Amino acid sequence: MLVLLVRLTSRAGMRAEYLADRLAARTASTQAAVGLMDRLLITEALGVLLRSEASRAALGGARSTREATARADELWGLLSAYAASVPEHEYERQRRAGARRGHQVDATHPPTHLRRACLLVGEPVAAAVVPQARRTERIATELAAARTEVARRLLRDGLGD
Repeated sequence: MLVLLVRLTSRAGMRAEYLADRLAARTASTQAAVGLMDRLLITEALGVLLRSEASRAALGGARSTREATARADELWGLLSAYAASVPEHEYERQRRAGARRGHQVDATHPPTHLRRACLLVGEPVAAAVVPQARRTERIATELAAARTEVARRLLRDGLGD
């Protein structure tokens, strides 16, 4: 019965993903939504980087685990710098490889290259929500504790594969 239910609803779920991508493009811009699709292609490399940092923290012992809170900003900065350092030709290579093997975030999502292609059909959409510096600072302040806690747990426990 479960298999039948999954088969009957999978198309609707995938359609919902395409609609969510369109909504993301209208909210943040087509360019930003397409950039997110590209970032999905490097999640394995980002996972390796996170595992490496968690291993480094574990090798440092209990003291290093306690210092994980202090290293939270360093971790997010490291991940951001890595993602920004990936050259366009690597994203292009990842897009081609993903199209060949049908890269998907998981079984409920359409292939990433098709989601990206769907976003690029038609006129690009500008962002409906434009961040304002003061509001962005308030949001960052509100999320600071959660951001630190997530980084601390990643450094302490790893990704939990």
